[in-house]
Amino acid sequence: DDSIVFRTAIKNALLGSGDVREVDVASNGKIATEKLKQKAFDGITLDLEMPVMDGIETIKEIRSFDKNIPIIIFSAQNINAANKTIKALEMGANDFVQKIQESSDLETNLKNIQDELVPRFSALLNKMRAPAVNPTSDAVIPTTPTSSGNLDTRVVKPFSKANLICIGSSTGGPDFLMRLFSKIGKLSVPVLITQHMPPIFTAQLAKTLNELSPNTVVEAKDGDIIEPGTVYLAPGDYHMLMKPFEGGHKISLTQTEKVCFVRPAVDVMLNSVAECFSGNVVTYIFTGMGNDGANGCQRMRAKNGINIIQDEASSVVWGMPRAVYERNLHDEILMPDDIVRSINTFGIK
Repeated sequence: DDSIVFRTAIKNALLGSGDVREVDVASNGKIATEKLKQKAFDGITLDLEMPVMDGIETIKEIRSFDKNIPIIIFSAQNINAANKTIKALEMGANDFVQKIQESSDLETNLKNIQDELVPRFSALLNKMRAPAVNPTSDAVIPTTPTSSGNLDTRVVKPFSKANLICIGSSTGGPDFLMRLFSKIGKLSVPVLITQHMPPIFTAQLAKTLNELSPNTVVEAKDGDIIEPGTVYLAPGDYHMLMKPFEGGHKISLTQTEKVCFVRPAVDVMLNSVAECFSGNVVTYIFTGMGNDGANGCQRMRAKNGINIIQDEASSVVWGMPRAVYERNLHDEILMPDDIVRSINTFGIK
């Protein structure tokens, strides 16, 4: 970061977290990449706006010689910064956090950095060290637990075509969604997506996905009528729900309490679908921190929905898929190319 104020705040916050023992700093990307080539580091925080070598060019350079080191970018909250953040994630950054404000008091800034940065680095590093769970090809599909606690199984999938597709993702999700939507075909069913992102960023992500996809992708608005072939992305800081409306369904947005520490939450979206939708639903849980989506997948399982999770190897963080996996709520674990085929199979009639 070219700002000594931010460099000092970030360094002090990380060292004060108890989880970080050493921090080095650089005022631009050129200095940073030279240091990275000389010494092994576990993670990088990166500003986007810097002289000499900006954040985008720095990511490109780092990824030319180190594909794995976690990179978390700091981003301002405006349209230009949101565009650059989406680009940075596409170029290989793993996650981003809102840039602290120099006008805020130091104690608030330190706590914000500790709360936002440290859990992200921990999740990214744990993912790199953990043994991977292999994907399934033709899974035997578990249903709800019996009274004895054992799982029944259904060998035949309950349906072959969906009436609705739901997607939940967080860390690593924007880049994965961009790659996914550049490959899937023109869908015949509506799609609801909850991606953990702040306001403005969701609007830019929806715009990017719309440009990449043959489908219409929009940032959802309160009262939107849910139409086949349209993809609705939950706006930042709003839960997105499905509600019945004149023989169909519409979008309802709310700023009720956060669920799983986030808003929008995947669980809120899925619970609303379970309450009012009687058709066939396929739910996909992609890369992300935490366990948001697991409770919703349990509700969808009770409604005879199909739950599919992204495989660990391709997930930036296998937190959200793992939460579904550990509760035996998944029907399949799929790699990215298989996810594309799965969405096309279920969503194109």
